[in-house]
Amino acid sequence: MTVIKGVAARVPEALEAAGADEAPPAGALTAAVRRAVLDEFRTRAQFAGHLAEIDALLWSRAGDSRETVEGAMTAHLRELRLLRVTEPEESDRFVVTEGEGDAFELLSPAYVDELTGKVILAGQLRRVAGPAGVRVGEEA
Repeated sequence: MTVIKGVAARVPEALEAAGADEAPPAGALTAAVRRAVLDEFRTRAQFAGHLAEIDALLWSRAGDSRETVEGAMTAHLRELRLLRVTEPEESDRFVVTEGEGDAFELLSPAYVDELTGKVILAGQLRRVAGPAGVRVGEEA
């Protein structure tokens, strides 16, 4: 719904940029809507990427500040339909940065746009010795 509202708000601007008068031809309207959709998704992707980076930084910090901010960030992520993935089993969403062993330790979560299914920010895992399939954390 947020994306649709954003597109609707951008259509008049796109029509002006296309030089369309009061009664634009069908081709100008189609081009304006296409441009508005692309601009809205580009803006959303940039914002979602920044929000994911901020959340990842806060998530990786220990202590009270993490707990205080985590609840608010989780609500923002849900509202934007961004999924925080903290399960190492979702290996296609993570980069293994270091270590040895059969299990994984979560260094930072991955973020997936639920609207498109695309990974916005890959998470980071470290290999550790221990039982395979070590789980750390929950999904937002």
